[in-house]
Amino acid sequence: MTIRGRLAISTLLSIAFHVLVVSGNWLPLPQEPAEPRLLQARFAPLPELKPAPPRPQVRTPRRAAPVPAPEAAAAATAGPLVLPEPVPDAAPAEDDAAPAEEVADEPAAPEPPQQLALAAETSVAAAPHNLPRRGRISFTLLYGEDRTYVGTAVQSWEAGTDNYLLASEAETGGLVELISPQRLRYVSQGKITPQGLRPESFLASRTRRGRSESAQAHFDWSEGNLIYGSTNESKSAALPAGAQDFVSFIFQFVLVPPAPGNYRVPITTGSRFEMYDIVVSGEELIETPLGNLRTLSVKQIPRAGEESIEISLAADYRYLPVRIRHYNREGNYSGEQVASEIRISEE
Repeated sequence: MTIRGRLAISTLLSIAFHVLVVSGNWLPLPQEPAEPRLLQARFAPLPELKPAPPRPQVRTPRRAAPVPAPEAAAAATAGPLVLPEPVPDAAPAEDDAAPAEEVADEPAAPEPPQQLALAAETSVAAAPHNLPRRGRISFTLLYGEDRTYVGTAVQSWEAGTDNYLLASEAETGGLVELISPQRLRYVSQGKITPQGLRPESFLASRTRRGRSESAQAHFDWSEGNLIYGSTNESKSAALPAGAQDFVSFIFQFVLVPPAPGNYRVPITTGSRFEMYDIVVSGEELIETPLGNLRTLSVKQIPRAGEESIEISLAADYRYLPVRIRHYNREGNYSGEQVASEIRISEE
């Protein structure tokens, strides 16, 4: 193969991994949480839930004792926890358009969102601690229509009585690792409130070819202010109720399963802060390495010339994310990360 050919392959594979990770779907810690005594089990789909059934159990192939079924079964008996009234179907106003690739010097404060939160505190008591005490989800990263393997990602978390820590790490694999290795590390931490997750800090870093870049966000809820950006250039914006970082946004659904409809949520990725228009679709069955899973689709409504994502939440597994699809600037499918293993522990 000619030198020119090798350079072309290297460039394409590097772009492939970049496309999958640029939107910020993984979150690691500067320091990994202590390895919990996890229930090592591969989940299989539960039987269809019916009103007031006995609590189902999932059995692990490596143990004789059954693994407790997800708490989602209990919530199903009382009906799904719903979000506030969805916004009417309408094209996003130009004033709400996402900022350009470079962060604007003075971003306008996002409009009040349709918050991903419970309507009343009494709802929380009905389904407490929906986020398992500890857990980890392993993902495989695939690129393009031919689903080329480009790397792996691991999402992990720890949840206390009123606080949480979400972490993840993504890395290249296969041929991409040999040609253009990359590492992405994100972390979100904050409080668990009656309205769900309330982030306090968010960190993001990327290492590529020996060079590291980082960005962070600090949520000052008492002052109603968000500080975000790189270490060399920070910005500030008004902090509306219900604001999330990209990672807490995904895991918020574990505490507050969404009802179908359109919503608007202010979200920061560390380097940017903007309003996300999302649509929650009805239940669908998707194929994964864990088997066929009942899921809810949470899809970002794309803006012209910008990339977007679609998150699939497993209805039988506490609405944990099991697939995240990526769409390019033309709105075409460009790749995905799909769960290959879920491990949880209440210890």
